[in-house]
Amino acid sequence: MRIGLGVGPVTLDPAKDAAGLPNVMRSLTNEALFHLNADKSASPALVSDSGYVGKGNTTFELTLKKGIRFTDGEPLNAAAVKTWLLYFAKAGGPFASNLSIKSIETQGDYKLTLHLASPNPIVPVILSQYGNGGAVSSPKAVAHPADLAKTTYGVGPYVIDSSQTVAGDHYTLVPSKYYYDKSAIRFKKVTVKVISDKSAMLRAFQAGQLDFGSLDPTVAAAAAKSGVKVMHWASGTVIVSLLDSKGSLAPALGDVRVRQALNYAVNRKAIAKAMVGEFGAPTSQLQMSDTDPALNDRYPYDPQKAKTLLAEAGYKDGFSMKVVDGGTASVIGDATMQAVAKDWEAIGVKVQVKAATTDFVALALSKKFSGIEWPPDAVPTWMGYSLFWGPKASLNPFGVVNPELDRLFELGRSQSGDEAAETFAKLSSTVTEQALNVPIYTADTIWGMNKHLTGIDKGTWMPFAADFGWKS
Repeated sequence: MRIGLGVGPVTLDPAKDAAGLPNVMRSLTNEALFHLNADKSASPALVSDSGYVGKGNTTFELTLKKGIRFTDGEPLNAAAVKTWLLYFAKAGGPFASNLSIKSIETQGDYKLTLHLASPNPIVPVILSQYGNGGAVSSPKAVAHPADLAKTTYGVGPYVIDSSQTVAGDHYTLVPSKYYYDKSAIRFKKVTVKVISDKSAMLRAFQAGQLDFGSLDPTVAAAAAKSGVKVMHWASGTVIVSLLDSKGSLAPALGDVRVRQALNYAVNRKAIAKAMVGEFGAPTSQLQMSDTDPALNDRYPYDPQKAKTLLAEAGYKDGFSMKVVDGGTASVIGDATMQAVAKDWEAIGVKVQVKAATTDFVALALSKKFSGIEWPPDAVPTWMGYSLFWGPKASLNPFGVVNPELDRLFELGRSQSGDEAAETFAKLSSTVTEQALNVPIYTADTIWGMNKHLTGIDKGTWMPFAADFGWKS
């Protein structure tokens, strides 16, 4: 089985890595506690029973399946999961703030009770493969994080063969002798090649060197024409997140009129057509679980209005800012950011753009950039807050405090059903009105595959834990 990915993992430690494309490989080495489905619900995977205790979403119990072992032979038990969750929370990764734990109680070998420091209505989602929280790893490896960064110690059908792996270039996976479901191991070897050049990815498919891989929108049609099976589905929203919304680096960004001006200045329709064509659509808001469709065109292209708002805010001659993007592996990264920067420069805003490689997360958190351009998944609104806007959010390096968002979040996370959905819809709308992001377009996930490959179902950001099979 030969896989090609446009971006590889920053580290093999799930607690410190980002999500996205590397989770294709991680789904083969680290089965999660819960499985995130295409409709964004989460089903038990390594768990036999689970649920909230009482009201308020502050206590969550789960019981593990028995007879499961990590790839180093250690048993998956309550103590191992407790060790992993406490490590994940302190590892400093981009998703560390998703679950705030006060304490963890173990009852016997297989049952745990999570006592949360604050209400959380989506614990199963957080303990799925989304955001890596559920990618539990062996306690022996957790005790030595340097080892955890070099190879894999999860519960999965495959394990990294370090002797045939060069980090950042290619990874070789071989069957785990301890995996509990031998029928899921269908390949003697899986190779994962990191191919950052989109044209090189296309050539690899055309030469018969790949069985499955990520495709850029600019080469998808050519891949299909050459006989590659192409699948795609709605995924995330390409945005510029204005991390510096209190104006620490660029004082202008502390004014909502300036942030709104940046939104009006972007010709979303032209950029979306040029970058993703049929594989996306322009939008004025980050697509989360509770977004209001009426706001999808909240900021129509209007450079004159953008200039007027800048002048009203005292920046008639513009200002300067720095932004880091996801790099050149796809048009969704640097090419899109350069197009946005050109629109901003037309209203007097000078933008210095840095194209990241494997250092995107480190640069995003460095406090050297006022904004970051990337395509986060169509996340639950609750998770969007924990990722971007909460005082301790993973991607809030400037520690921006937003009282209105905090109020809505505190209210919504202790609610349930329609009541919670209504509150989180208000939170999503507030993010759009305050222009905390500059959304550009939605982007489909696009995959190419060999005609013999089976088990690829519609997913969210990717075919999470795809049940890869082969038909002759």
